[in-house]
Amino acid sequence: MKIKLALLLKQIATVELGFLVILLLTGGRTSEFLVGLSVVLGTCFVVWSENK
Repeated sequence: MKIKLALLLKQIATVELGFLVILLLTGGRTSEFLVGLSVVLGTCFVVWSENK
């Protein structure tokens, strides 16, 4: 159980880091498309990581 929790926290941190980078690159003025794309890519990353 602890291993799954640690893995989940690592995935969340990675996705959040991606969101932070996008916000920094756009100066906090992201388009709705970019936010949606980030959510989709973050979800795909977590699913890919789980299946790996």
